[in-house]
Amino acid sequence: MSNFRLRTKFLLSLLAITAGLTAATLLIVSYSVRKRVRENIREDVSNSVANYQSFQKQQEKSLAQSAALLANLPNVRALMSTEDLATIEDASTDIWKLSGSDLLVLANRSGNVAAVKATSAGLDPSVAQGMLRQSLDRKESNGWWFGGGHLYQVWIQPIYFGSSTQDTAIGLLAVGHEVNQRAAGEFASVASSEVAFNFDGAPVASTLNSSRQSELASRLREQVPDASGDAQEIQLGSERYLAKTVSLSPEGGPSVSLTVLKSFDKATQFLSELNNVLIGLGLFSILAGSVLVFWISHTYTKPLAGLVEGVRALGQGDYSYPLETRGGDEVAEVTEAFVNMRASLESTQQEQKQLEERLRQAHKMEAVGRLAGGIAHDFNNLLTIIRGNSDLLKDREGADAFHQRCVEQIQKAAGRAVSMTRQLLAFSRMQVLQPRVMDLNAVVVEMGKMIPRLIGEHIEYSFAPDPKLDSVKADPGQIEQVILNLAANARDAMPRGGKLSVRTSNVWMDLEMAAKRPPMTAGQYVLLSVSDTGHGMDEATKVRIFEPFFTTKEIGKGTGLGLATAYGVVKQSRGFIWVDSSPGEGTTFEIYLPQVAGKASNSETAEKPSTIPGGSETILVAEDEAGVRELACQFLRVKGYTVLEAEGGLDALAISLRHAGPIHLLLSDMVMPSMSGGELAVQLKATRPDMRVAFMSGYSEFSRGDIGKEFPEAPVLQKPFSPASLVEIVRHALGQPANAAHRETAELHVT
Repeated sequence: MSNFRLRTKFLLSLLAITAGLTAATLLIVSYSVRKRVRENIREDVSNSVANYQSFQKQQEKSLAQSAALLANLPNVRALMSTEDLATIEDASTDIWKLSGSDLLVLANRSGNVAAVKATSAGLDPSVAQGMLRQSLDRKESNGWWFGGGHLYQVWIQPIYFGSSTQDTAIGLLAVGHEVNQRAAGEFASVASSEVAFNFDGAPVASTLNSSRQSELASRLREQVPDASGDAQEIQLGSERYLAKTVSLSPEGGPSVSLTVLKSFDKATQFLSELNNVLIGLGLFSILAGSVLVFWISHTYTKPLAGLVEGVRALGQGDYSYPLETRGGDEVAEVTEAFVNMRASLESTQQEQKQLEERLRQAHKMEAVGRLAGGIAHDFNNLLTIIRGNSDLLKDREGADAFHQRCVEQIQKAAGRAVSMTRQLLAFSRMQVLQPRVMDLNAVVVEMGKMIPRLIGEHIEYSFAPDPKLDSVKADPGQIEQVILNLAANARDAMPRGGKLSVRTSNVWMDLEMAAKRPPMTAGQYVLLSVSDTGHGMDEATKVRIFEPFFTTKEIGKGTGLGLATAYGVVKQSRGFIWVDSSPGEGTTFEIYLPQVAGKASNSETAEKPSTIPGGSETILVAEDEAGVRELACQFLRVKGYTVLEAEGGLDALAISLRHAGPIHLLLSDMVMPSMSGGELAVQLKATRPDMRVAFMSGYSEFSRGDIGKEFPEAPVLQKPFSPASLVEIVRHALGQPANAAHRETAELHVT
């Protein structure tokens, strides 16, 4: 072939490849068609069985209705009440004709057959008597009877003298439908299949010939039922069938089954003709392809070459390589599809870069949040030392006015640092709410000193309080943060000025009003409304405003955490937040907090350390931060307590073993190296059951639910704390029984 032209070599190669592909195609098509035909036959057989089962249920319903109607006829009741067999026999013919059934059996109240009427001969009264007795023994109301070579589906109905509830049966009536060759033929024509009704494994009504009926009977006896219930392949004579057999009789009754068969050979007979057609098409394709090879022109090769260059350019990252898409042939369509795919790929890569940027931003925000929580934890320990020592300096006798002012400045700076810690915790979503009964008007009035400076002079601020406003239970600091977030959003929505209005009121939400603000429930609420006259929001924006990291501001102008934080605080306070806004109409945020009974408390009015009594009990202090531990021990010793210092959980266990006297209270930090405060308390309580327990925590993730079920009564002192709060929580813990039951406890948080 070395001397042949390249086109001839291509033609011979094409012939060999086409011949091989044609043969492979014939085999694959034949296999696929046979597999598909087999699946279709299985589906047809299963559908036929399902259709007959549905028909059987309708037949049973029809027999039940017919039997009930006949049994309730006055003449039938009168006839059976005579108990005269001859009279019943004479009148049974009219009743049978009236029923329209293939079988009618009348029996007295004892179950003795009085009359038998059937469309087919061979079912004598003695056979009917035996089948009726078997059905009665099995307490069947419907079933299958086989007698005289005939198969009947029967329904048995008692005949009552009066109401059926009085249980005054005077006889029995049985009507039946015969399953014969005609019924099998009718069902076979509908199902387009061969059908066989079997009794005890032998066909009694079938569309098969006698020889194949005998073979089917032997196959049914030999066949192992398929657990999946799918059709199975069987051979009858020289023909293969897919057959499915399903039981028609109730459990415990005579073995009656239906077998639906569909010929697999007849269904695949067309394959031989299809193979001939495919062979002819293959030969024609080979000849036509051979001719077309010699007519391949430069018109086809040039666009293909350009398309190849475009693919190579795309592999190098060039999305702008020029390609011609003129013409309507397949090559032009492929080129146009490639251009569209290239544009789609470029757009997808750009979107992927944007998603990667968002993901990096989300990871960065998560890392910043965790960092903020960790900083707040460590900062709380430092603030505890700063505030505690400043309290000691302030209470020191003999200090002049200058040093007093210096200490006061330290305390003010520490107070601002506490506020900063709260903001860090709010940002990182780790804050622990400290709810108390509060006056919402007082909080808004206090915030009114800060809001005008926050929103600027170009925005008019007003507050309309309800003078009879009820109290609510929430965390004042977090409610302040919510108001600041809403005010900041209102400021950004009014860059050219406007009005910011805040009002409070008592509202009663009935079921109808609550349904308009899902998921609110009916009840008494305190409403905090914050309205602005800004540019407003559309529906698409309102749907997402409470999602974390969603913001409509420019990049770098907002994090999307403000409203998400407000939503979380309101929800944690068992309240609801609702927004009403339209483009150009401004925005109103409505916060509904449940009303509570009781007088609002003031968290800032903490008692002085001197007003809290001291004690002489022994207290074991476990704290890994040396400055916090020394400060707490100094506070307690000043109040007269005997203090045992432990640098951690393991050190506290060792001190407890060495100490011979009683330990009245364990005051432990929640988070310590090697052993947490909860684990330490469990081990110490095992040896000192009379010891009380109190915890300190500067790590906000350890809320009341994390302490465990072992110490639900243990109070928790939040860092940073003052001498007064420390002594107060110690007295509170010492005043509890050693084995207190579950009760509400106090969590102290000092700012």
